[in-house]
Amino acid sequence: MKVPRFFLGVVVLFWGWQVNLLWIAVFLALILESARLSRIKFEFKPSDVNKFVDISIVLLAGAVLIALTREPENAILIILKWLPLIFFPIIGAQEFSASGRIDVQSFFIATRKRVRSIGHEIREIDISLGYSFFCLVSAGTANTGGHLFYICVVAFFAWALYPVRSRRSSLMVWFICLVIVIGAGVAGHTGIHAFRKKVSRWVMAYYMGYYQADPFKAFTALGDIGSLKLSDKIVLRVWARDYHPGKTHLLHTATYNKFYVSNWSVRSRFESISPGSDETSWQINPPDKNHLDKNGQQMIVYSRPIKKRAVLSLPAGVTIIEDLKAGFCEKNEMQVVRVDDMPALIKAKVSFTGKLSFDLKPYAHDLMIPEKELPPIVNISKTLALENKSPEEILAALKDYFLNQYTYSLEMKGKGNQDTPLVNFFTHTRAGHCEFFATATALILRHAGIPARYATGFIAHEYSWMENMVVVRQRDAHAWVKVYINGQWENFDTTPPAFLELDRRESSSSLVLDFFSFIGFKLSQLRHETGARLMERYGLWLTLPLGVILFFRLRKSNKIKRAVKSQTEVEDQQIKNRATGFYLIEEMMSQKGFPRHPHETYPSWLDRIGNHFDMDGTGEPDGPYDTGETGNSGIGDKPLSTRHQVQALLQTHNQWRFSKSGLQDTEREKFDLDVSALLIKMGKTIDPSN
Repeated sequence: MKVPRFFLGVVVLFWGWQVNLLWIAVFLALILESARLSRIKFEFKPSDVNKFVDISIVLLAGAVLIALTREPENAILIILKWLPLIFFPIIGAQEFSASGRIDVQSFFIATRKRVRSIGHEIREIDISLGYSFFCLVSAGTANTGGHLFYICVVAFFAWALYPVRSRRSSLMVWFICLVIVIGAGVAGHTGIHAFRKKVSRWVMAYYMGYYQADPFKAFTALGDIGSLKLSDKIVLRVWARDYHPGKTHLLHTATYNKFYVSNWSVRSRFESISPGSDETSWQINPPDKNHLDKNGQQMIVYSRPIKKRAVLSLPAGVTIIEDLKAGFCEKNEMQVVRVDDMPALIKAKVSFTGKLSFDLKPYAHDLMIPEKELPPIVNISKTLALENKSPEEILAALKDYFLNQYTYSLEMKGKGNQDTPLVNFFTHTRAGHCEFFATATALILRHAGIPARYATGFIAHEYSWMENMVVVRQRDAHAWVKVYINGQWENFDTTPPAFLELDRRESSSSLVLDFFSFIGFKLSQLRHETGARLMERYGLWLTLPLGVILFFRLRKSNKIKRAVKSQTEVEDQQIKNRATGFYLIEEMMSQKGFPRHPHETYPSWLDRIGNHFDMDGTGEPDGPYDTGETGNSGIGDKPLSTRHQVQALLQTHNQWRFSKSGLQDTEREKFDLDVSALLIKMGKTIDPSN
């Protein structure tokens, strides 16, 4: 189906407008529309058309390469965005060809080989409607849900369908039907969108149990961190500007303030953060006036998401995160930063103050103590005489108390005969990992009237000379306390310092596994950072040699013949190309005043005009006809009526056009001879006045 005049140009302009490539779209639209005004046409051979298809294939391959290198998670959208430009060589070749069509077999490499070996009959199609559809789909990649886009799409479909509407019904009926279809489409789209969201929630809820961790969970249990400490897998890589050997960094992941039995939880409102103009910078907190100089603290943290989601592990007092590619970012009042729609490698360039000044001020939950945990806490407070000490003295007393009276251990001995695991830690085992030390410290501080919270994350301390940065393993998962003294929050850790060495002994690292982890990280870094920058800067130059090779390949092929014809000659040529075989019979009957209506099939058309075939000018049938076997054309030893000859030829025509076997060369030659003989007979016998 040929699209209406100016349709191609307008739909290309619409694509350029939607995806912010209007200057490219104007250039393409001018070329396409100038083809209809120009008298210069070209006679493309099948081999020439193949070259234009090859150019589009190379452009498509280049787009796929760039998309997968720069943003693999959005590769499909990027490729769809550039489809009109990718397939422009093909539509341009069609518009400037003498036939106005493209050989369909040029799109398939297998048929090209068969064509070269046995030859083929050219079967041309008009791809303008398909190209217009690609333009609309590409324009949709930039649509944000506005009504204007859908209105324009509906207008394009109405414009394209109007010329081929049924003439049996009035224009009003056609318009009403169009409105009904549009309404049904909008309702269906809305329903599918709502259903997809529900299904997505169901699936995520069902499979959440299969994940090792839910990055967005609002609770943690005693023992969660202890299970991580049994693995030496590298989970974070950190580069710090001010790093020196022996220095450690606490990388905060989550904060909790409600404790019951063996679980910490939190209810805190999250607020979304809008990205900067570059789409990769996120202002987490207001800039700190004391850290605006170029020598402020900076850190680069590399990590991997879980199903494209992650809670970032960050130093204290984050102000801005740069180079972070995320579809969504939010934080809560406890300075927990979580992101969604992430690439396979997360890079976060962090500027921070090192202070907890942005955390939510204390409130009632920061002083609550469960009743079951209260008796041993009261005894410890009396033993240490905490009620008579200042906040600084209380911190020092607790530090010394846990260091001398308790030991660090990864063994989980349960709660024994005690009421809770924490009471067992206080009164029986006096041994545990960091979660027990942090929980016990937080509750003792609360009993002393000092607000305290439970924090989890990682401790970064292991420098890798191979990677030239600090590597953080799962065994470096850690828990500590956020304590509020002198009007501000501070990090406070009572876990014995020897825990790092003990964790290392329990799960020693493997140089081989570390090496493969390093190689995997470097490949991801090359793909997401170095490769993305190279393709952004030099992508055009990297794909340009492919275009040059194709250009010279096209030059070496048979010369393309230029056909300069008037518009009338072009139309006559198109009619000549179309009118072959049975179409010649249809054309003759149309010239004699018996055209086939667009809604009519060939059998119904022959039934309507059949009585005009069998007249020889005298009003009598032109001869007897035989219903027996007479060959493919129906012209046998006994003469058939003209009507039956046409019906027999129609049957042969259908076999030629629609059967897989088609016609043999001898059958095709006989078919053409029978058509020619019948045309001569019809020219003498059919009189429109009868």
